[in-house]
Amino acid sequence: MLELLDWNKKRGDGASDAPAEPGVSSDAATALAELAGRLESEAAAEPRARNEALARLQDAGEPHVAALLARCLEGPGGAGGSLAAREATWKSLADYQTRLTRVACTAAGAYLTAQAAARALGALRLLAKIYLVHYESVPGRVWRVAYALHAAAEKARCAGAPVHARADRRAVTTVEQELLRLLMLRISAPDMMPPAQIELTDRVVEQLGPEFTLRLPGVADNPFCFEPESEFPPRRAKGRDPSATARYFGPGVAYDSLERIVRRAQGNFREFGKDLEPRTQLGGLHHLLAFWKADSPYAPPAHSPATGTLEVVHDFRAVWQYLSRSGASGLSLTEYTAPSPPETWTLGGVGGGELGAEVPFESRTWVRCGCVVGYARDGGDAREIGLVRRMHAKSDGSLHADIAVLNAAPRAVALREVLEKGEDSVFTNASSRQFGSSHVNAVILADGTDGRQPANLLLPADHWREGRMYETSGDTPPRYLRTLKAVRHGEDFVRATFAWIERHDPSVPVAVPTSSLPLEPG
Repeated sequence: MLELLDWNKKRGDGASDAPAEPGVSSDAATALAELAGRLESEAAAEPRARNEALARLQDAGEPHVAALLARCLEGPGGAGGSLAAREATWKSLADYQTRLTRVACTAAGAYLTAQAAARALGALRLLAKIYLVHYESVPGRVWRVAYALHAAAEKARCAGAPVHARADRRAVTTVEQELLRLLMLRISAPDMMPPAQIELTDRVVEQLGPEFTLRLPGVADNPFCFEPESEFPPRRAKGRDPSATARYFGPGVAYDSLERIVRRAQGNFREFGKDLEPRTQLGGLHHLLAFWKADSPYAPPAHSPATGTLEVVHDFRAVWQYLSRSGASGLSLTEYTAPSPPETWTLGGVGGGELGAEVPFESRTWVRCGCVVGYARDGGDAREIGLVRRMHAKSDGSLHADIAVLNAAPRAVALREVLEKGEDSVFTNASSRQFGSSHVNAVILADGTDGRQPANLLLPADHWREGRMYETSGDTPPRYLRTLKAVRHGEDFVRATFAWIERHDPSVPVAVPTSSLPLEPG
């Protein structure tokens, strides 16, 4: 079956320990094109020699794939600064990795060794990640071939044999571990993560892979499963009819390891690479803690069909201006830059506290899961705030987004940081109030008065600090609040709980209630 693999043809024609392949360009895109040309010539070699040659080419391509993938993970302005450049970069990656994976899997099927099978599964996981960061579904053939490779290795009794399957000769893996890494990457709900957190997830499963668990046939005591004879991706086992043919798997003791990593995370946390921001890493790890459990923290609600349009703005600063109907950033002394005009999205469904919408092509330069957006329906006067919760690229090339409604009546406010005893500042509380310094734009989502959820708000990410006291501007008399716990770290915002307090002498400790709002995935 492996040698007859029919790959999706619609695509068209970091550092590594691997030695540079002779005659390959240093430019990443050019290098991958050159390496792709060599794949076909190596495919005709004698089986043992073919596996060795393909392993060498796979190692040579890894740093170039990493370089291009990094461009796809960047925010607006990345990958050449244009949507066309980003799409071209992604297509170059998908084309190369598809060809490499096809040849590697075919070669492993024709001459099976533990090393060849592990390498082929590693190529499959990289191909899956390339699809996932583009919010596309992983082709069913990927799962069919992955399951078949593992089954063949089990039949040959080499699925658990330790092998070197990467350029780094210090790294040891097995066929089983490589399959589990692929499965855990997909089971982590990547359609609810920004691309940078999908990359983080891949690094987490790479590090914790030896601790994952795969059960023998007939043992169903793990939270996830897959059908070995199918083209279906792995799925959550709870709530589904048991299957006699399914194989069950889960994080095993890796969940405890992940909890320990999160507990020791503090400050400038960069456990999984200096290229990923600390808040990206922390948000991604909390997402994994939620979605690696047997009980899913999120069940997609049913959407009733809806028509109309959404007037959408993005980025926290622009959203604050949009909600406050302000032409400038409140009382801030920073230089004002006019936000981009709202974009028009097509509404497709409503239900369960969500809106479903089709994303226009030009919005793809910035839209990703976890983005905060302000919007108005059908050009109306009411302005709301939401979070892009899930995204999916459809087969026709369109992009669908589900927006979680955070509040239908948010309150955009300007807060002044209150100087407390022992803090040094060039401004006093009186002067900062008079001259507008130390002001922070925030959006209050709930003030805690209705009893349905604790008081919580959105703050700019670079102004977040737990336990900070603020005075509201525009209220007479002013009200005071103290931030409690962050429940979500976004790219440019933090959602946090807070408590209203009476203004006391700064030297007197203020007792505030604890937060009951659960930590959000992402």
